[in-house]
Amino acid sequence: MADIRAKLRVYLPDVEAAFLRTGEKPVLDLGCGRGEWLELLHAFDIPALGVDTNSYQIEEVLAAGHNVRLADAVQTLRDSETGTYGAITAFHLVEHLQFEIVLWMARESLRVLAPGGILLFETPNVRNVLVGATSFHNDPTHLRPLTDPVLKVLFETCGYEEVDVRFLNPHERLNEFRQRQTFDDELAYLMFGPQDVAVLGRKPLEENQ
Repeated sequence: MADIRAKLRVYLPDVEAAFLRTGEKPVLDLGCGRGEWLELLHAFDIPALGVDTNSYQIEEVLAAGHNVRLADAVQTLRDSETGTYGAITAFHLVEHLQFEIVLWMARESLRVLAPGGILLFETPNVRNVLVGATSFHNDPTHLRPLTDPVLKVLFETCGYEEVDVRFLNPHERLNEFRQRQTFDDELAYLMFGPQDVAVLGRKPLEENQ
């Protein structure tokens, strides 16, 4: 869990900024899993609600003292009031869903976010050859890869501003292969480069709508 928290820390400045920009609205984490992100937010005094459909994980996160519910992401968004959250996050969730549901979630999140709030999706980066050819398919619950161009256009079409694409978490052997004189640098990056991609978008401020 510590290594996951370390990877998630990169998003703290974005979420802290959204938290302050929206008048300290809480974070909604869809598919919160074992609660690593909730724990990190708690350490920085950012209130958050996590939802997941895995009852065993929910029990563990509840025992750790975090605010979580056994609930479906779609139903949670549907039941949420307009302008409730400063940030909505979903780490490695959207690749488990039909694209029509992902589209609906992005649109509904725009309603549920407070003006200036952010939506964040992180998913496996299938531009990485090893991810796209092997590790993505090792999880039988993965339905389809969602590439960064698809997610970027989705966010922009739904009305998010300042859409930012980030490639993260290169394989631990990337530098080893890049330093080999007999190994092409571009090939090393394609095989051992970023294993995850994140797309972040901001809901427009009311005066810009």
